[in-house]
Amino acid sequence: MMAARAVAKPLPLARHLLFDTNDLEEARERVGKVFCPHKLERLRPHCDLDMRQHVARFGKLALSYITYGTDVRIDPGELSTFFLVHLVPAGHAEFRIGKHAMLGSRARGAVTSPTTSMRMHWSAECAQLVLKIERAALENHLSHLLGDVAMRPIEFAPELPVEAGHGGSLRRLINFVASELDRDETLLASPLGMAGVEQTLMTALLAAQPSNYSTMLARQTSPATPGHVMRAEELIRAHPDRPISIGDLSAVSGVSARTLFEGFHRFRGTTPMALLRTIRLERAYIDLKTAAPSQSVADIAFKWGIFHLGRFAQDYARRFGELPSATLRKSRHRQ
Repeated sequence: MMAARAVAKPLPLARHLLFDTNDLEEARERVGKVFCPHKLERLRPHCDLDMRQHVARFGKLALSYITYGTDVRIDPGELSTFFLVHLVPAGHAEFRIGKHAMLGSRARGAVTSPTTSMRMHWSAECAQLVLKIERAALENHLSHLLGDVAMRPIEFAPELPVEAGHGGSLRRLINFVASELDRDETLLASPLGMAGVEQTLMTALLAAQPSNYSTMLARQTSPATPGHVMRAEELIRAHPDRPISIGDLSAVSGVSARTLFEGFHRFRGTTPMALLRTIRLERAYIDLKTAAPSQSVADIAFKWGIFHLGRFAQDYARRFGELPSATLRKSRHRQ
């Protein structure tokens, strides 16, 4: 009697193949469009590249399955505008995230924060399932969980154990989403179902992985934020580039300016216009980190409704520890 032939297990996100290639420059360019510009180096010149990427996007998140088929070094520097959660279902990868060096494997993944530099060395057998979360989306979600404005950038511990505990739960959740994305009938096909998964993944990351906000999240007991504060905050976060006045915020929130100020003071610890200035500073910081060669500090400041450049420079230096021109200069040096 003939032995049954083994059936190859389908790849994660099998229905979502973006591309496959043997060309190093094509791989660098195509992956860069999903994530960010980066350096890609093949470490064994005589070994062929066999690269493929599968991508499924939903809301402000994206899930990728990636292999290179040979040893490569990848150096994107600081991610600036997004977080990455790396699972390593096959092979291994050496990560250098900030000052932390670690080996990624089936038992240990990694988390990269936007403000921390990162580089990787993938083995030829390495495959990664990578969850990308937009920075603004996670910061906004954190603010809602805290009932307060997340004033500092979120910075996660880089090492993610995934065999047990909360890390294991996060791994299973990501794998579940990947498998559901390959099904014909799934709740993830509906906008409502996908929005729920998006929120669940962000909550799971904040709950599972230690960060500079873990203590605040653990002791969170604030009363529910009133609707008028949330409506005003949503307008600010959605359109910080627009000329928003306190009258606009009062109109959209449905309360007087005085009631709105009192609500922000109690539930956000700041004022509506101070929150607007903070978000504009953060958006300007992100743009300066990724500026085109033709863009100036003034161009980016004006884009976000900032017209007093002297005050902008002072506020920016107080928040980020350097002048806007210094951030722009570093960005151009990396290009």
